[in-house]
Amino acid sequence: MSADLDAQTRATLTAKEDALFDLLNRNPGRLFNRSEILERVWGLDFGGDDRIVDAYVKRIRRKAGEHLIETVRGSGYRRPGAPQQLQALPHYRHLSGDARMILDLGRRILRVNTTDSVLLEVEAALSTTVKLRGVALLTRPDTGGGAVAMPWLVRGAAGSTAVAWSELPPVTSNQPVYEQGWGAQQQTVALLPLAGSDSPWGTLAVVSAPGVVWDTSMYAQLEAVAALVNPALRLNMEIDLRRNAEQELRILNAGLEERVHERTEQLLRAIQQAELLNLLSRQLEQARGVAELLEVGLPVLARLSGYAACAAWFPSTQGPALAAYRQDGTVLAAGMVARPGSGGLPGSGGLSVQCDMQGQTLTIHAFDPEGAAHGSHENTPLLQTAAQSLALNLSRHLHMQAMERTALTDEYTGLGNRQAFLTDLTGEVAYSARHGSGFVLSVIEVGNIRFMNATVGYAGGNDLIVKLARLLHDTGRTEDRAYRLNGATFATLLRIPPELGRRSALAGWQERLRGALREFVKGAPFPVDVLISDVVCPDQARELSEVFRLALDGLMPMSSAPMVDRR
Repeated sequence: MSADLDAQTRATLTAKEDALFDLLNRNPGRLFNRSEILERVWGLDFGGDDRIVDAYVKRIRRKAGEHLIETVRGSGYRRPGAPQQLQALPHYRHLSGDARMILDLGRRILRVNTTDSVLLEVEAALSTTVKLRGVALLTRPDTGGGAVAMPWLVRGAAGSTAVAWSELPPVTSNQPVYEQGWGAQQQTVALLPLAGSDSPWGTLAVVSAPGVVWDTSMYAQLEAVAALVNPALRLNMEIDLRRNAEQELRILNAGLEERVHERTEQLLRAIQQAELLNLLSRQLEQARGVAELLEVGLPVLARLSGYAACAAWFPSTQGPALAAYRQDGTVLAAGMVARPGSGGLPGSGGLSVQCDMQGQTLTIHAFDPEGAAHGSHENTPLLQTAAQSLALNLSRHLHMQAMERTALTDEYTGLGNRQAFLTDLTGEVAYSARHGSGFVLSVIEVGNIRFMNATVGYAGGNDLIVKLARLLHDTGRTEDRAYRLNGATFATLLRIPPELGRRSALAGWQERLRGALREFVKGAPFPVDVLISDVVCPDQARELSEVFRLALDGLMPMSSAPMVDRR
């Protein structure tokens, strides 16, 4: 054994370093692993990393010398030197075989630290004198005071694995129970209660080999062994139970941490979704039309669904989509839009919801144009709620547009009414001043409409007004607009681009319009006096009131109205 430390060097060690060195120094040659050192120096309550042992060994070597502690790679640490010899027992050879077996067993169980290891030592010691199949530590489950007998709980076992330990007969008193001829193999069973402070805390069970019968001396030997190993079994079982409880606690803590993490993620998603819904609500309130509603709403719906893009159909999904946008608000090309339930298109599958809008179906389809679906059907209720909000705002805007169209349309002829005319005329004057273009305002009026109503009746006059309105609508270009101002007075607006000569444009318009009006007058069943005037802005007038006044003041019969030369 190496020489011990001198007092001066020993004084430099901390309390834990001194305890660690003292453990190794008192057991020279014995190998201790990290777990054993932690239990003996730091105690069972220590829950840190076992690598702290390595750090303390390095500190001891640095203070006292490298040679004092030997490292066995992969196993642990030991103090170099020969193991201490067991204390000589001068009367050992005079002891009986049973006494020597008990003494050897006591020495051996001091070197182990688990319940199964103690039972293995008991099984090995008894096998030299008793023919047995195995030994086990049994306890009774807590029945809460019930009268129903419960099967044994096996806390540890050694020997044959074929023994049905839980089916052994019950123990009804504090005295050992011996039963011969137990089981199909006619075995002898010994059930030895392990005494506690108030009552037995467990039972040491021993089962003999098939057909073996023990005598009274064997019973005494078994009871002596049970009394000897009782403290070791109880201590190690409590340690095992504590280890198992700590392991279960760690598992529960890990599960709890995972659940907390999941709930935290769910809470974050809920907060993000609430923010998106608030954003959607604000943007829908600020939108000024159907196109803007779709532009601001569909990207938010895509983000809520978890997919990369979102498209809308109304009223049927068979035609092209109303609009399709990615999450970032960029317009999605028509070829990348996946129709709900379609096969072979990128992003097919996706997530679709339908909402009622003015008695018809608005379909919202979230998908991934590249085919990498990241969304989840768990988002369907949220997408449904957001889609209903979008549908409600779309319905409101469509209803307002319909009301505006009704307010600006002459219900009898279908042309724009006086209010629509004044609004468009104001816009044309401003557009002409801003872009340097021009326009022609033509006013057409049936001068003898009152005479016609008085002679041929109002039905004939109304039919004439409807035919004249249809003629004005059909004669103009697609971009030209016709209006019924009142009674039998009509107006048309003809925009002239800057690159087109106003004189030539006016001459062409007059030729078309007057030719159509002549045919109209010629085909009428009664005489019709048509009055007409043309005003060019900004050549003849620049202000709104001036343009309209000149047009009304310039009304004259079509036959005498001046024509502009194309040149």
